[in-house]
Amino acid sequence: AIQRIRRFAIDDLGLPARRQYTHYVELGRPYPVWSVMAAPELSLQPLTWHYWFVGRLSYRGYFSEAEARQQARRLEQSGWEVYFSGIPAYSTLGWFSDPVLSSFVYQPEAELAELIFHELTHQVLFVPGDTVFNESLAVLVADEGLRRYCAANPQDIARIELARARRNDFVRLVLSFRRRLHQLYTQSILDQPKRELKALIMAELQEAYAQQKVQWGGYAGYDGWFAAVNNASISTIGTYHDLVPALRALLQKGGNEFPLFFEQCRQLAGMTPAARHHHLQSLLDNPSSS
Repeated sequence: AIQRIRRFAIDDLGLPARRQYTHYVELGRPYPVWSVMAAPELSLQPLTWHYWFVGRLSYRGYFSEAEARQQARRLEQSGWEVYFSGIPAYSTLGWFSDPVLSSFVYQPEAELAELIFHELTHQVLFVPGDTVFNESLAVLVADEGLRRYCAANPQDIARIELARARRNDFVRLVLSFRRRLHQLYTQSILDQPKRELKALIMAELQEAYAQQKVQWGGYAGYDGWFAAVNNASISTIGTYHDLVPALRALLQKGGNEFPLFFEQCRQLAGMTPAARHHHLQSLLDNPSSS
């Protein structure tokens, strides 16, 4: 399956897979990397860290779970809200040949394809300091790539579409409450009333999730995420999904051709983050704009 996915990535999506995923590594642990993200108690603005060649990013990765947990505890003790997670795969951005890891190789073929398309996209383009653009781009390419892969390599479409529908419901739910929290945090009121209103919104979010689960027929796959929901985890959903609709519009404007789409994204990379996001948003605000 891995070799079939690699060939499709190269031939049909134009992704740089020739040197990637050609050998296997047994980790002997569930994840190769653990990620720590943080946000203030009354803000959705994530903490960022500066890295040598990729600029400021809104997460910090660790190859040691113990070190990652230690950092998470330090941040929590300093008053930050923290989101801690294991990451099954990562990209070296083309600097090295990324291996097939034991942390993801046993996933179903469709999930494998989506993950590999996501990581390979980071090698096509990675804009220093713009985590939202980088991750939204990878999510869009992986999602569209998976659609095309399933058309060429029949998969369990019913299961895939159900998982995609649940994910889209989850993202819509979280982003709707993120907007409410953002409106609250930017109000000119004292911190204590903000805390009380925040608690009410968070309680409503839990109730909305409970209702969503009923609509899903009791599916509980997001229970773990909601059990520890906070500003940091909510901010993370935006990081991965905020620009996906606009990037999808850009792809469609170019006739759904990935070579043209990637070239347009490279042009966007020359802008400031604010100008880049504004240009992409304009595609949704005014679909006929160039």
